[in-house]
Amino acid sequence: MREQKWLQAWRKRLGDLLAKMRHTCALGYRFLTYRQEMFYYASSLSFYTIFALIPMLFITFSVLLAFSHFQDKIVDVERLILSNILPTNAEVVMNFMNTFLENGNKMGVVGVISAFITSLLFFRNYEFITSKMFNSKPRKFFDSLMMYWTMITLFPLASVAVFYLSLSAQQFLDTHSKPLMYSQIFSWFATCMLFLVLFRISANKPLHKKTLFISSFISGSIWFAMKNLFVYYVTLNTTYSTLYGSVSIVLFLMVWIYVSWLVMLFGMRACQGILQCFALEKSPPAQNDMI
Repeated sequence: MREQKWLQAWRKRLGDLLAKMRHTCALGYRFLTYRQEMFYYASSLSFYTIFALIPMLFITFSVLLAFSHFQDKIVDVERLILSNILPTNAEVVMNFMNTFLENGNKMGVVGVISAFITSLLFFRNYEFITSKMFNSKPRKFFDSLMMYWTMITLFPLASVAVFYLSLSAQQFLDTHSKPLMYSQIFSWFATCMLFLVLFRISANKPLHKKTLFISSFISGSIWFAMKNLFVYYVTLNTTYSTLYGSVSIVLFLMVWIYVSWLVMLFGMRACQGILQCFALEKSPPAQNDMI
């Protein structure tokens, strides 16, 4: 009798524990996915990214070509950018991009206005979604306009500095015995720093330093690993290339942009989850730890 009672009690405790674990996992999943709306948000950002990609690249390359040091290295810069936008078939995409960018020189006033509106719609959508991820108030229209217009203006200048450091580092690493390993480490670190900057700007509120660093570096590492896995998957899986031919490049581009946004949004939501779980937003000593 005692053994049966003990067994029943043990089963009840185990059942309660499993029920609590399922409930906790369900709550965590709903929080991280923002009640499963994150997948729609990633789709929305991917849609706007496709439209805003060419205008933003046109602005970036226009600024880069203004620097004489980059005129003979523009091909390397294009390859560096496109290898992150689409890890596979970068050479083919580069030919398409060059055609689009050459046509961009023929844009009139209407084309410039259209590019501006496209970029504005993208940033407004980005502002709305990231405010949901961080449970923060979205910026007012004019504040958002000034903020992201400054980003559009300064992004090419920051790109100049990043690409210059990347190319200089690549030339330096080529002289060492393991250039590929050092190049991968540098690319990983640059990716994590980019995530950190985006998290900080997008939050529109103070963030705990350690939480910001940890969440951004983990998200950047996941994105970097996903990039390598995506290349491996596309290289092995030739089904889409056989069915769609050259159109498969567009399909891969859309899938990769969607995956990239998912990783970033999950990282932002995880950062907010850590802040709420440990009450780091309300703790008094957090003022010195906020950035």
